Amino acid sequence: MSPHSTPPPVRDSKTDLLDAARAVIKDRNEKAEQLAASRMHPAVRRRVSILTVVGFAGAILLLLQPTWLAGPDAPPVETPAIVEASLRLSMLRERQRVTDFALKQGRLPTSLAEAGSTAPGLGYEALPEQTFRLFAQAGDSLLVLSSTDSMSHFLGNSLKEIKNRGRP
Repeated sequence: MSPHSTPPPVRDSKTDLLDAARAVIKDRNEKAEQLAASRMHPAVRRRVSILTVVGFAGAILLLLQPTWLAGPDAPPVETPAIVEASLRLSMLRERQRVTDFALKQGRLPTSLAEAGSTAPGLGYEALPEQTFRLFAQAGDSLLVLSSTDSMSHFLGNSLKEIKNRGRP
């Protein structure tokens, strides 16, 4: 030893034993945590397995989108007869709106919107003597309903067409 060097600190055996015990306890705790993490409780393992299967089945259903789950791709196209029958019924409903408006207000509305109608593609024309007519395009035909027209004559067989919709 050189005269200028300081001697190493003196450690007693109790401190060494305490440090060794702390190291052993720390090592055992770390191993116990690793073992607990590697050993999953059977109930947790079963739950994870079930959730994995359910998730996988859900992903398959999202990819395949079966008809029973997602519904048909698009509604069936209506025949021209059904489209015309539906339009005739709408026109009768709108005629009733205009008639109700005229009874309450004592005058015809200036537009269908003023009468409360939101029917698209429907035209309206006020005529003399509190009469009016509605008109709409149905395929190649122009349907015209006057305020004085007979409902049964205007409907014709429209109700039967709608009733038999989808039947061969």
